Amino acid sequence: MTLLQDAGKAFRYAQGLRNYWRRPLDLSDPVASVQAGVARREAAFLEALHHAIFDHADSPYMWLFQNAGITEPDVVRLVEQHGVESALQRLRDEGVYVTLDEFKGNAPLRRGSQTLETDASRFDAPRSAGQLMGTTGASRSQGTRLMLALDELDAMQPSRYLHFQAHDLLRRPWATWRPAPPALGGLYVCLLGVKLGLPLVRWFSQTEPGLGPTSRSGAVITSITFLVSQAMKRQVPLPEHVTMDQADLIARWLAEQTTQDTRIHMDLAPSSGARICLVARELGLDIQGHTMRTSSEPLTEAKVALFAEHGLSYCSAYTMLEAGTMGLSCGDPAAVDDQHILTDRVALIADDRQYKGLDEPIGALLVTVFGAPMHKVMLNVETGDYGTLLERECECPMGAAGLHTHLHTIRSYEKLTSAGMSFMGSALLDVLETALPERYGGGPTDYQFVESELEGQTVVKLVIAPSVGAVDEEQAVEFVLEELSRRTRAGRMQTQVWRDSNMLRVERAQPYLTPAAKIQPLHVER
Repeated sequence: MTLLQDAGKAFRYAQGLRNYWRRPLDLSDPVASVQAGVARREAAFLEALHHAIFDHADSPYMWLFQNAGITEPDVVRLVEQHGVESALQRLRDEGVYVTLDEFKGNAPLRRGSQTLETDASRFDAPRSAGQLMGTTGASRSQGTRLMLALDELDAMQPSRYLHFQAHDLLRRPWATWRPAPPALGGLYVCLLGVKLGLPLVRWFSQTEPGLGPTSRSGAVITSITFLVSQAMKRQVPLPEHVTMDQADLIARWLAEQTTQDTRIHMDLAPSSGARICLVARELGLDIQGHTMRTSSEPLTEAKVALFAEHGLSYCSAYTMLEAGTMGLSCGDPAAVDDQHILTDRVALIADDRQYKGLDEPIGALLVTVFGAPMHKVMLNVETGDYGTLLERECECPMGAAGLHTHLHTIRSYEKLTSAGMSFMGSALLDVLETALPERYGGGPTDYQFVESELEGQTVVKLVIAPSVGAVDEEQAVEFVLEELSRRTRAGRMQTQVWRDSNMLRVERAQPYLTPAAKIQPLHVER
């Protein structure tokens, strides 16, 4: 890319960010705003399908609809007669869905004997005039570019306001521990929170926002964000490089805030929060009174118990950067990760058929996005997760706004998610079935990735069968990290975070069996 092109992108981002800060945010009645979105969701769904799919002949979804023999009037009738979710289930049954590998551009669309070659850019939202190009930060063979449309972010704020209200966070200062640009997750959280009026006091980053040749774009984005925000009297601090093995720095800072009777809301991944707690325990630090607001990986009972041990409250969000925020935790929860699904902008269905060679149906979640911000066109797209999806009324502000669809006990089956970093199954599978046997011998079923918890901390075990013979465990860990880094565009950043956090360990044992005596390459201990 030329210097002139870089300068043009920087100017567009700076201009868009200035307009974002200038634009007033109407939160006079957030309940009514969310209720209005819920009331017109069927119309919004059909409008999104028309503008993003049926009005674009080259959309991969058009190929799916044509392959299934389904027209736009057919979809309108389905929605009018059965509602959005039932219509989506019927479309899924006819082959109108997209797997995670297809959506990431790792595999062509295949339905029956028909195949369509495509790539991740074909799923870009046609109406999105974004000001900032970045990546999701998750690892996969081609990476996923993401256009951040700043002029659409305000649409998320009414539901976020109600979420913060439900957890008594509206007046608290906050900090985040998220990677710096070019990964967009941390920036996305900062821009939303500061616009909402929450005072952001620190931005800790697992990745270094330096000026090296591999991070030039990230440094430019970070600098523009800081300078423009300062000029517009909005406080977005510069990221401070704090690796996962330096969690004591954050734990000590939180202990200082406790001493000063300041209660902080920390935005981070659950594993990062658990790491802070373990360090605080080791050092005898008092960090009570703060709130851990988590996303990017499952929030489990073990992690919540660790938070409780240290006198921390918690809440969470269910996010997928391509889809935006899909759920926000309930103020009157039925489970530790009980989410209100934001049905004013997304629809979730559970695919109850036997799936991807698994032993039994798991309720694989498919997401459809029809409300802003709409970064990608997503119609029945796999999230890589499963969970318990149900209708339930509650007494919290989000329930009062008509968000009655809940999701809890969310787990991943298509990716490993630790330290806020997601590694796609396709990259992991290639390492298990090709790289490791070539290096150490044995076959594909002699190796397995297992996600488990140790003292509330998520860890990933590389299980190697004893029959493989002698293996230097430290060398094997480094080999796997290097192979993942080599196979993925964002892999260098991702694997560095795993390396810093000592997230990957070796276990010499027979790979874990499913109840049907099968060996799955990715296994989650429960």
